[in-house]
Amino acid sequence: MYKTIKAYFNDAQRRGYALGAFNFSTLEIVQAIVRMGVAKKAPFIIETSEGESKHLGLEMAVAIFKTLKKQTKAKFFLHLDHGKSFEYVKKAIQAGYPSVHIDTSALPFKDNLKTAKKVVNYAHKRNVWVEAELGHVGGSSTLHEKEGYSKVLKTISFTDPEMAKEFSEKTGLDSLAVTIGNVHGLWKGIPHINFELLKKIHKMVKKPLVLHGGSGIPKDQIRKALSLGISKVNINTEMRVAFSSSIRKSLKDPKMFVPTKYLPKATEAVQKIVESKMILFKSVNKA
Repeated sequence: MYKTIKAYFNDAQRRGYALGAFNFSTLEIVQAIVRMGVAKKAPFIIETSEGESKHLGLEMAVAIFKTLKKQTKAKFFLHLDHGKSFEYVKKAIQAGYPSVHIDTSALPFKDNLKTAKKVVNYAHKRNVWVEAELGHVGGSSTLHEKEGYSKVLKTISFTDPEMAKEFSEKTGLDSLAVTIGNVHGLWKGIPHINFELLKKIHKMVKKPLVLHGGSGIPKDQIRKALSLGISKVNINTEMRVAFSSSIRKSLKDPKMFVPTKYLPKATEAVQKIVESKMILFKSVNKA
């Protein structure tokens, strides 16, 4: 339908759905994401964190993106997730990333604003979309079976609505990642989104809002978040767990040595996660 990430964000805001943003670190995972996007006719985002992009290589990630784009004609975009410095974000842009996330949210407000503005100035001259973050999302994208949500919640910094307005206007960002009770990873206990805070942020900031740590957030909370301005939801941990668990199960067979025998099953496990999220985010048939 549309050609640019901006057009799809505008459409998501207008029609009340969210772009699923799915992290990848292997070819099998990104193939699973893209296949399901094609099957569901959904617009979506594939993304790599700094660590994932260093594992793959920035240029390799771009090459994979371009190849899959050419092969499938699907409506999806490549995004750098949690770029921690101007220098690394610049490298990603130079490598060909059309969308980036500058995350210096752990810094004081003025320093975070200054760095985000610097990225925006550089990126916009090259037609690159910029997501910046205010409020700090805690946790890590893995399974925490013994540690509770209430514990990690103490490590996060919630987004202040007034500061979010100032941050958005002064940086010139394209989308804003918010912290409203969301955390990275899967934890013991149920995450609780602060919807009153989200309402205030949505009222103050007219840009698309991004929800990190989408894995593990209950479906009803995701649906409500979409109605209050969330236009992009990041998913990583659930896919990692599905992929790794499938491989572990396959390798219990001591005679299993052939990757082409067990990797397809792992890919299918990821596809099921992606399918459920695209349905939940209401992005099916929006491409």
